[in-house]
Amino acid sequence: MPCAVGKNSRLNIKQTDTPIVTTDRPSDDAAMTTNSPLLIAALPAGVLLHRDGRIVYANPAMIRILGLANAEQLLQYSLLSFFQPEAWKRIEQAVHAMEPHETGGIPSELTLTQADDKEATLEIVTTLITFQGEPTFCTVAQDISKRKQNEERIRHQANYDGLTGLPNRTLFLDRLQREIVRATRQNHRVALMFVDLDRFKWVNDTLGHAAGDDLLREVARRLQECLRKSDTVARMGGDEFTAILPDMAKGPYAERVASEVLGQLVSPFTLCGQDVSISGSIGIAIFPDDAATLDELLRNADTAMYRAKSAGRNGYRFFTPDMHAEAQERMELESDLHHVLDRKELIIHYQPIVNLNTRQVIGAESLLRWIHPKRGPISPAVFIPMAEELGLISKMTEWTIRTACTQTQQWRQRPDSSDFFISVNLSCTRCRDLAVGEKIQAIFRDTGLPPAALVLEITENILSEDATRAMAMLNQIVQMGVNLWLDDFGTGHSSLSVLKRLPVNGIKIDRSFVPSSSSDPETIVLVEAILSLAKSLNRQVIGEGIETEAQAEFLRNRNCSMGQGYLFLKPEPAERFETILGKTFS
Repeated sequence: MPCAVGKNSRLNIKQTDTPIVTTDRPSDDAAMTTNSPLLIAALPAGVLLHRDGRIVYANPAMIRILGLANAEQLLQYSLLSFFQPEAWKRIEQAVHAMEPHETGGIPSELTLTQADDKEATLEIVTTLITFQGEPTFCTVAQDISKRKQNEERIRHQANYDGLTGLPNRTLFLDRLQREIVRATRQNHRVALMFVDLDRFKWVNDTLGHAAGDDLLREVARRLQECLRKSDTVARMGGDEFTAILPDMAKGPYAERVASEVLGQLVSPFTLCGQDVSISGSIGIAIFPDDAATLDELLRNADTAMYRAKSAGRNGYRFFTPDMHAEAQERMELESDLHHVLDRKELIIHYQPIVNLNTRQVIGAESLLRWIHPKRGPISPAVFIPMAEELGLISKMTEWTIRTACTQTQQWRQRPDSSDFFISVNLSCTRCRDLAVGEKIQAIFRDTGLPPAALVLEITENILSEDATRAMAMLNQIVQMGVNLWLDDFGTGHSSLSVLKRLPVNGIKIDRSFVPSSSSDPETIVLVEAILSLAKSLNRQVIGEGIETEAQAEFLRNRNCSMGQGYLFLKPEPAERFETILGKTFS
């Protein structure tokens, strides 16, 4: 409650001996006086004060603004006790500076604390007049609290993210610019951190956008816990967050914050009643070490973040000058990758799959290749992950299957290759897109290839994200009549447990397990165990990476019926591959 009139009042405003006029008409003498209370009685909230602070008049509207029930209650308060101390000084200065008949003076906008401790913002106009022969202030006030609240709401919407409550891109850029100016003036450093969520798209696609929103809100909360009050964490959009770390050197604090953020992100999130695990990729750039301008700082932090993502994710990288060339090259490749199908720059190489008993070519694995018109061959390890990030992998995979099936059906017309089959590698994303969209069935109809002549190769991590949905997709593919092979068997953490669960009819032994002359006894025992397990589960076995006759004989002698590797032929374009059809490798 505002303090009562007396020694505690800053201006010690005195009340008049005559009660304040509220609803009654002013006296005849007052009415005949220039600028009498009659002039403000019917106006918005108004009050008359002598220059020494004595209240002459307050109308009913002013009584309501003060939060009082009646005029008598005002006798218990000093008018200025309704204002915060910082406002008192402004009012005192204005009071002493005003001249007679001057309008304005007292600040035109003040925040008033009402009797019930609620705040109201007033817009006021004050004139110094002569009333009954004495200097008197005539103040008319208007409560603009709702207008100010609307303005604040609009300002908040313009500067803060509606989902997470964090500063948005607009406010973030303003604060970053201010920190750069301050750092330049004080010769300090500012660290800029870009945080990108790994697997956010999977959460949205699998659990729905509501779960994705819950994830973003919880990520925002965890990020704030990792930072100081002087730091700023913002949401730039989508699943990308940023953090401004003022007074920062490229040293222990930035590294500690990055490590703590990564730890917060890998800790499971509870979404839709289940624990979900994600991770993050962080890029860090320092002003002025790594950039001279705001735009450079943003670009370099983003570049460092992409380096962290390409390095395997769930990590952080500080910007280094050599990243410029890499970022430029990546940008150019991303642009070119959008046009590879239209420009017909993709081709398929085929590597033969051989019957190890007869040494005849019985099938082939199709391997996608990008022949860039200026850069030449681009490694699949580079452009495949890039295509997945850009959302291009579905179209590229459909093109690969369609092209490989078309070619395979042509080769099957040859008398010596009527049972020829083709295999295509699939990731979980490709598998989902193709199965649900019924694109594989359309390819079979258009090419005439029987489903049994197609093999789709998957890896065991297909179950790592959403096992239930993945199993449903795989079963749908099997019901079409397509064969499934489990690729890279033996390299994962749970190959033995998933083999029984997955509806596969073949497994490919990873090349790292195919014994050579220098292999240790343990490797040989492992391969023999895999072969024995596959036989007991009635699964076909295909050996990869066969480079010597000794390796081929080792697998054949242990009932591995199929193999592929450079011993027979490296991957070749269709026209070169066709020359070995019907031949037997000696």
